[in-house]
Amino acid sequence: MRVGDVVAGRFHLEALAGSGGMGSVYRARDRLSGRTVAVKSVLAEPQILERFQREAAVLAELSHPAIVEHVAHGDAGAGEPFLAMEWLEGEDLEARLLRGKLLPAEVITVGRIAAQALAAAHARGIVHRDIKPANLFLAGGDVGAVKLVDFGIARLLHHDAKKTHAGMILGTPAYMSPEQARGDVELDARSDVFSLGAVLYECLWGAPPFEAEHVMGILASCCWRIRRGCAISGSSWCRRSTS
Repeated sequence: MRVGDVVAGRFHLEALAGSGGMGSVYRARDRLSGRTVAVKSVLAEPQILERFQREAAVLAELSHPAIVEHVAHGDAGAGEPFLAMEWLEGEDLEARLLRGKLLPAEVITVGRIAAQALAAAHARGIVHRDIKPANLFLAGGDVGAVKLVDFGIARLLHHDAKKTHAGMILGTPAYMSPEQARGDVELDARSDVFSLGAVLYECLWGAPPFEAEHVMGILASCCWRIRRGCAISGSSWCRRSTS
């Protein structure tokens, strides 16, 4: 794909919005609706393609005002897949937090909207698995206009068991639930709720709840602190996780 192309006879690529190690995103005009959309393409590498196809399939299943809107997906030609989504102006929560903590009222707003988006996904049997500030987009820079993005490693409950193996760690360590950090296969909605809690903690205090110099240190810190807290409270989760 390149600027000037018309993808699938519908999306006129007007400008390159960004590119990276996995692919590119273009600002495009949807000739069908007249809307500005984002058209995403990726490199033809097996793991990247699998993640891309998963994201497209998951987004096509979801419709919620706080989840980035799927417009279309398919083959742009020559076996090159594409995903068209609503065009978002603004910044992600990660960029916003670089300028400082949020006010308590703002944290409540972000948490409420993000939780509603997750509830919609969970109701369809979808676990996001990578809730972090970079995946919560603030449309127009407004904390009251949160959009959940990037379902590239989302898991469809009851469908992905054979694709995910025990000990395989997917996600972002600083926000992972203990079971996700252990590489458990059977993750459910509670893992996303834990990650959202870690994000909201950072919004309030200015730093993630689990920090270390290395990735494994973050994962160990997460599991140790949760086990210690559970031991104090007598939680059954702790007894299960240490048995």
